[in-house]
Amino acid sequence: MVDAIMMGHAPKETLAEILNFVRFISNDNSICFDHIVAASEMAHRDRNASLAHFMKAFGRLRHDVDKVLGTYFHQCSIAMSCEQLARAGLFLVSDGVDKTTGIRVVSAQRARRINSLMMMCGHYDGSGEFAYRVGLPGKSGVGGGILAIAPGKGSIAVWSPGLDKLGNSYLGTRALERFVQHTGWSVFGH
Repeated sequence: MVDAIMMGHAPKETLAEILNFVRFISNDNSICFDHIVAASEMAHRDRNASLAHFMKAFGRLRHDVDKVLGTYFHQCSIAMSCEQLARAGLFLVSDGVDKTTGIRVVSAQRARRINSLMMMCGHYDGSGEFAYRVGLPGKSGVGGGILAIAPGKGSIAVWSPGLDKLGNSYLGTRALERFVQHTGWSVFGH
């Protein structure tokens, strides 16, 4: 995905665009990269590097592997509070329109595609279990944050740094599971 986002641009240009977009959808210019998290991701890059080289060998990456990985690790290290993260997801609640501003961020079809991708793979190998337990499109982050989208209802962000064996927030997932049980907001019903 990062390779496609780069579209021939240098990593710094790409990261500036990504950060500007996140700041725009969050309505918060204080959001920044956590360079310590990015450095940690880079230090533990072996699996991602091997997969990226494998993809490059089959012509699936256009850009230099190191540039793609550096961009990816920084993209993954955007530091946000729960409030900022929930705010950033609002456009996914209402078919691509941020109802608080009235601004269309993406088309309805694109919002549906993003929500579908989050439902199917937003929690890596734990995506199926998250879909079963929580029943909402969601995306986990390396810092223990989770963004969940209840289409037509709300954007929810939780954070707890203790990760399960698959790299997703253990307590964050449990909190969302209880929230959905209480509200009935699962896309699969009660």
